[in-house]
This record gives sequence, C-alpha cells and structure tokens, in this order.
Amino acid sequence: MKPKMKAFAIMLVALTMLLVTACSGSGGNTAQSPQEQPKTEAPKEEPKKEEPKEEPKSEKKELPAFDMGGEPVRFLTWGKGLEEGKSNAEDIRYKRMKEIEKKYNTKIEWITIPWGEGAEKIAQGALSGEAPADFVILDLYLAFPNLPNKGYLLPVDDLFDYKDPKWPKRIQEFSSFAGKSYGILEDSGAGAGIFFNRSMLKREGLEDPQELAKKGEWTWDKYLEMAKKATKDTNGDGATDQWGIVSYAPVQARQAVYSNAGSIIDYKDGKLQFTLGEPNAMEALRFLGDLYTTHKVAMPNRNGNFEDYNESQKVFNSGKALFVPGEIWEGSTRQDMTDEYGFVYYPKGPKATDYANPITNFTMWFMPANVKKAKEKAQIFEDMVPWDQLEEFRMEGFESSLQSPEDVEIAQALAEKVQPLYYDNIGDLGKKYTEAVLAFVKGKDTPESAIEKIKKSSQEQIDTIMNKK
Repeated sequence: MKPKMKAFAIMLVALTMLLVTACSGSGGNTAQSPQEQPKTEAPKEEPKKEEPKEEPKSEKKELPAFDMGGEPVRFLTWGKGLEEGKSNAEDIRYKRMKEIEKKYNTKIEWITIPWGEGAEKIAQGALSGEAPADFVILDLYLAFPNLPNKGYLLPVDDLFDYKDPKWPKRIQEFSSFAGKSYGILEDSGAGAGIFFNRSMLKREGLEDPQELAKKGEWTWDKYLEMAKKATKDTNGDGATDQWGIVSYAPVQARQAVYSNAGSIIDYKDGKLQFTLGEPNAMEALRFLGDLYTTHKVAMPNRNGNFEDYNESQKVFNSGKALFVPGEIWEGSTRQDMTDEYGFVYYPKGPKATDYANPITNFTMWFMPANVKKAKEKAQIFEDMVPWDQLEEFRMEGFESSLQSPEDVEIAQALAEKVQPLYYDNIGDLGKKYTEAVLAFVKGKDTPESAIEKIKKSSQEQIDTIMNKK
C-alpha cells in the first residue's frame, strides 16, 4: 500500500495504539494500498449465524509496577506517536502513556519509518544483534510467512494471556503462524465491504442495500441489477460517464471469492492449498469477469496496474459511480464528496450463508526475536491499553469515516467476521493472482484459463515455503 494511502489508515489506527486495524488489496507489485495487498488467510471456519449476546466487559486491572531504570520501550511505526489534542481517544491514550512512564520509570519512544520498511528493519536487527524496536507495526502479509520462518519474530504465547476476554475473541487465530502466536492486537475493527452513493441511489430510484442486507437479500443478483440501472451515458455523447461499479479488479476479486464461501488459499489435511481454482472461487471470478466484459457495468481497468485503484476512488468521490468496493478506513478519504455515501457488506454469492470480511492489509504489532526484557515490555504494552474504553474508541473511529448510524452498524457487524489474509508474501503468489485477474477482466483471457495457468506454480511455491516440515 502506498504511504499516502496508509496515512489515512493511521487516522483510524490512532484509536487503537496507533495502527492496529487494517486496510485491503491485491498483491505482488501492487503492494501499495489498503485495498491492494492480499495475504494468506487463517484456516477457514464454517460461517455461523451470530446471535447477540452480552460480552464480558473489559475491566482495567492494575498490574504490579516494576522499575525499568529509565530504559525506554520503543515502538516502530510509519505513523506519528501519540499526541494530545487530536481526538478524545488519543488524548486518553496519551494521558495513560504518561502514567505508564511514571509507573515503570520508563520512556515510551516512537520511531517513524516509511511504510513497508518494518520487516526489513527486523531482518537487519536479527543479523546485527540489535532489535530496531521492541514493538514493530506490520501488515500481516509482510510478517507471515517470512519472518517467523527465519526465526526473526518472538512468539508471544507466554507473554500475553489471549484467553482473557479483554483481548479480541479470535486473536490467537489472527496472530498465529505454525502453531505459535506472534501478533499483538488490542482491537479488530477492520472491515471490507462496499461504499455506495446514497444520493445516486435515491436519484435512480434504487433499493437501499442496507435494507436488503437486513433481510438477507443483498446478493450478487441485486448488486448486478442495481449496477445495470446506474450505468449510463448521461450527456448523450455515446460514452458511459456514470458507472454502476468502479474498482481495482484484484481488490474486488478477493471480496467476490470470499463472498461466495470460496478462498484463495486454505488449509486442507494440515497443508496449505491453492484453492482459487475450486468451484466456489471460480464461480466468483466468472461473476467478476462478467461485470467487466459481458454486462459492462464496471469501469474498465485501463492501466492494468494499481493506478486503476486511484482512478476508481476519484470517479466514486466525484459522484460518477454507484458502488466502489473498499474498507472502512477509506471513508476518511471521502470527506469532500458532495453526494452522500453509505457502507454495506459485499453482497453474498449463491454458495454463501453469511456476509464475508476478508482483509489483506491487516496490521498487528510484532516483537523482534532479540528484544531484551521482553516480559517486562509486554506487560507495559498491555498496561498502556485503556481496555475499558476500546469499544468507545472503535465507535469514534467508525463515526469519523462513515456517515450514518446504519453504516456504523454494518461496521460493527463486520468486526465479528474479520478474516485476515496474508497470501501476498508467499513467493510471488500475489503477483500471479493480480496478473491473472487483470487478464480476464480486460478480456485477454477467461477466468478458467487465467487461473489454470498459475495453479501449478502457485502450489509449488506454497509447498516449498509453507508446507515443508
């Protein structure tokens, strides 16, 4: 993801220890935007209908103090450190940070580097013997599988009790690789879905997708039907100038696959398999290809690279498209839109029983393997989190990016459906995926042929990197 894109994500992440949510994407040489970095997913679970139940309230328990003797605890990030006067959440965190410094006789230091350099800094630190920081923020796909495979990350199973209900429910799933937990995450409010132009929806007399979603009727068929009605030549010059859908196709492909109970890779019989060629996934790719080449309701990806993502954002923000797939954080880039916008799940495919939330740019904190006083620093991290106020902070983040209570309700529901992906860093699997998708949405290949061409080499890379004992 491009640094300037990540800066927007940081606005949300500042709510959660600076940057612990996520953004989304599509892989390989597209490593640039919150919408564009795919990753390998955690093992899939059968979707369950979620029933509202009362969650145990996170309570702040005072941990015992100890003396660090002035030694700092360092955080490496591509954002700025905590500052006062930016938001209610950050003010509270800043105050807590100062209390922690006094309690433990330490100094919290924030080290800023460009986005994407954290993994390299950890590797350099492993070779030099000096950790670049005690905690490093990374997109999951930049951490897994390379860093744990090389022994560069510290397992945190003995440092944090992830069974404590104050931690996110599925944190062990999110943070684990090869049976050990590495990532640290205090909240998981990341969400991928679709932004829609609410004003255009009303002008065109279309149904509200949020209302359809409440009834379980927000489906691919409805998505296509509405996109067809919105796609038109508004000035009579013979060229389409209002689109049903704009997107960078590799981003939407990922969402389509998971919205149909498919996957790009998945664990089967204890081994990771390339599953993009399986029936549910292929049905999704055919649906996507038809949006571009048969129905022509999706604006073409003319550049065939990540510039198409930037173009799709400009077109949607200018009021010239009904739908754009994206993540919650991207709402912060739509503040100057004249039209009203909304946010909803990506529609369900025919094989799905629930809405999906696949996230590629899912960020977590990691500890380099050679951190000194890891146990003490882990306690300081944990003690610095205002556990009893995280829900309030998450709501503040949603409300800063979204426009209506209905949008926020969708965002809250998505938080329970998060599926982090990290396939992009398995050899050049992300690059292969991106090229295959772009080939068939541009009409240069069929989905079946494009995926067949990469299937064997993709599995070979997965076996070499992920399935070796």
